[in-house]
Amino acid sequence: MNPPIPAAVDRGPARYFHGRIHVRRDFEGLLGRASDTDTGTTFLIQGAPGIGKSALLYECERHARSRKWKVADIGVDALWDSHKLLDSLGLGDKYEVTEKSTQFGLNDFFGRGYKRIQPQSTVKNILEDGKHPLLLVLDEAQVLGDKDVPPPEYKATMIHVLDLIHNGKLGRPVVLLAAGLNETRDAFGKLKISRFGQSCLVQLGALSRESERAVIRDWLEKEGGAKEDPTAWIDAIAQKTYGWPHHVLSYVYPAANQLKADGGIMTANGLKAVLKAGEKGRLAYYQERVVRFRGNQIRCLARSIADVPQGKPAEYKDILSSLKKEYGRSTAEKLFQRFERKGILEESGAGYAVPIPSMHTWLKEEYANK
Repeated sequence: MNPPIPAAVDRGPARYFHGRIHVRRDFEGLLGRASDTDTGTTFLIQGAPGIGKSALLYECERHARSRKWKVADIGVDALWDSHKLLDSLGLGDKYEVTEKSTQFGLNDFFGRGYKRIQPQSTVKNILEDGKHPLLLVLDEAQVLGDKDVPPPEYKATMIHVLDLIHNGKLGRPVVLLAAGLNETRDAFGKLKISRFGQSCLVQLGALSRESERAVIRDWLEKEGGAKEDPTAWIDAIAQKTYGWPHHVLSYVYPAANQLKADGGIMTANGLKAVLKAGEKGRLAYYQERVVRFRGNQIRCLARSIADVPQGKPAEYKDILSSLKKEYGRSTAEKLFQRFERKGILEESGAGYAVPIPSMHTWLKEEYANK
């Protein structure tokens, strides 16, 4: 059964999910090994905004539940605050200062495999108790790299908890499934998690051509009720979306609405309206990427990539050199990191590229010559 369309159509679970087969296979394999060995680790998915991290998280959660894993969505504070963790586990209203009530609450969540826990539980205690496999899901995990996350007085606790999870030292299957922007791996590194297990670090990129077209087809046929062969519309939309999930949604949502309004009939004027609406959504995405930068900062970046072909990487030193001339080394390096965080640049081969060809063109047209 497909999830309902969320209020924010480009957030949360995908209405029609295709692809990411290798990632899902790796994650499913990890859950199997963790269950067999009573261990666990961290599975990290990182990528630019709009690349489909939240939708993939939902699919991973769904699989874990089908395998009888307990699943808890957590905030970063649940990694050092026992009360926040208990709230995330659905036990906040049952947690009292008496051992009896605490035991009842944890028994209810973890089942008969529960081991006795003292009233003033630590995060470590809570995670160690119980034998049911547990999946902790942390979205927007890049905040681990923010200043004062965790607060200084809790940093040692959090490092210890992350080490226990990451190295499977809790005596039961516990996996941390984390997703965040492109600097999330570096954020974990600052907390002493520098090496991830084989196939447990995912740099999420565009959908494959086949997966992209399958998503578009589902929206046109299942959501829009297309009464004809939708290939022509699929071709036209796919030329604009580049496998980028956010872009796909920018086009297929208005496409489904257009088809509903036209009784499932696919007309030339209808397609024209769809492409216009999708272009508007795509432009809004690009503008959101640059909204917190000053115009001259974006112009400096755009000029550094002006002669680089679409989809091809520029060398780090060339981009940084352009920024350094304008702002000095320290500010230039910080700007470069911000460009990565906002999904304007990402690692590509031996250099860095604008991840979406149409965004590369837009940056050059809007900023390089101004």
